[in-house]
Amino acid sequence: MSTKLPNEQARIDQAIVDEIFAILPEEWTGFSVTIEPRTGLDGGGQIVTMVDPDRAGAAVEPSDDLRTAIGALVAWLAEVERPWEKLTYAGWTDEQGAWHVKITAPLP
Repeated sequence: MSTKLPNEQARIDQAIVDEIFAILPEEWTGFSVTIEPRTGLDGGGQIVTMVDPDRAGAAVEPSDDLRTAIGALVAWLAEVERPWEKLTYAGWTDEQGAWHVKITAPLP
């Protein structure tokens, strides 16, 4: 197995964040995207949930491009043999309106 450079994950994470912002409603000032492996009879894939943590019931359906970017990360994690149970991308705006993003994923 060849060793992947850490910037490979950073590149994929950036693609995921870009796709999140592409479908993010303008009025949202925060988001939480969770990704979990799909289990059960229907096999593989991921369950992707994108919500506004400040507004009950506010959710956005993930785009095909977001699912493609997530698929690239999942494939890369499998390639480097890094198990995962849940991935989280969270974002919020500060008082000046600047976005901040926190990514929670398994470390090497």
